[in-house]
Amino acid sequence: MKIEWTRSMTRRTLSYIAAGAGIILVYFIFRNFEQVKGAWHATLDILRPFTIGVIFAYLLNGPLMFFEKHLGFVERTKPRRVLKRVLAIIATWIATIAVLSAFFYIVMPDVTKSINVLINNIPHYLSNLQGLVKNISEAYNLEAPFIDYFLNFKITSEVFATILKEYGEELLPQLANIANLSVQIGGAVFDVVIAIILSIYIMFSKETLIAQLKKALYAVLKKETAANLVRFARESHRIFSGFINGKLLDSLIIAILCFIGMSLIGFEFTMLISFIVGCTNVIPFFGPFLGAIPSVLILLMVDPWQALWFAIFVLVLQQLDGNVIGPKILGDSTGLPALWVMFAILVGGGIFGIIGMFVGVPAFAVIYKFTKEYLEKRLSEKELLQKTDNYKVIKSVKDFDDVEKGVNE
Repeated sequence: MKIEWTRSMTRRTLSYIAAGAGIILVYFIFRNFEQVKGAWHATLDILRPFTIGVIFAYLLNGPLMFFEKHLGFVERTKPRRVLKRVLAIIATWIATIAVLSAFFYIVMPDVTKSINVLINNIPHYLSNLQGLVKNISEAYNLEAPFIDYFLNFKITSEVFATILKEYGEELLPQLANIANLSVQIGGAVFDVVIAIILSIYIMFSKETLIAQLKKALYAVLKKETAANLVRFARESHRIFSGFINGKLLDSLIIAILCFIGMSLIGFEFTMLISFIVGCTNVIPFFGPFLGAIPSVLILLMVDPWQALWFAIFVLVLQQLDGNVIGPKILGDSTGLPALWVMFAILVGGGIFGIIGMFVGVPAFAVIYKFTKEYLEKRLSEKELLQKTDNYKVIKSVKDFDDVEKGVNE
């Protein structure tokens, strides 16, 4: 009996082969997990300069577009477009180097100096804080074991130096496990230099690279699938770039306002605390609290009244950011409700740490947007209601019919 081989049978056979190959691959990975892990890390090490270059190019795309837009004196004919892109790249890197130089030559020395002053004066600050706690406990007849322990706790510069020395002695063996620290630093510098060169190439020919990726997608996948992937990538870029650029600019403005306000009021450790507030502000929702807590603790050791006034000042500053500055800069770049913002931060932070808390919000915003579109499309295909508000009163099939009838009328 002759069997007619159909296209569906071919697809089914290929599916079985692919599934079998996948099972064998998973078995091989688990069987040789250490070797696969080593090969994976080696591959990442090789690709590190390219990965860093892509990150550089992506982060600098916003300034690049800004400079290219404002180079109005260069005509938009084809030869001039190349010149405009080259000038925009040069201006972008000059601005980036200027910002980094200002950071390392102006901000970081002051921050380091503040940290040294804070460490050297810890015994004095602790004594002042103990005096305040003693006065409060005597005034209100407070008795607790931790109060007595705190009042009897003593620390001197010598003791603190001993603690740092012991910590350093624990850290040295870890550094000793590194084959050669100088080689590591040299390799990192080499990676950064190569990454900068690669980023310049990517920034110069980004349209061509994107076109090549689209061409590959349309060549390999179905036209509809490729179009959906292109749209997904475009929306992801819009959300990520809008959020990252906006949040970095917002945090820089908050750090500057914090520095100006603290300087005018006369707080201690102005640069250090402004640096902390600005860095933590990039984390949505929880960032202001993460920055305020260590800052208040620092000022609490110096002067409790300064800590109190700073807590009020940073509360006003964060209200200004949350209600005026943030919405003006960010707008609705993510489209996420507050509950899902908190969820994205907690999940991203739990998996990837601080970076996950920052990147988790735009990543989840992309998932949220396309999940919402998929569900609404499915509801539309079933000719059902799509607006969420319509489902708030629905508890049974009858309620659903009533709501649907009311909407249609």
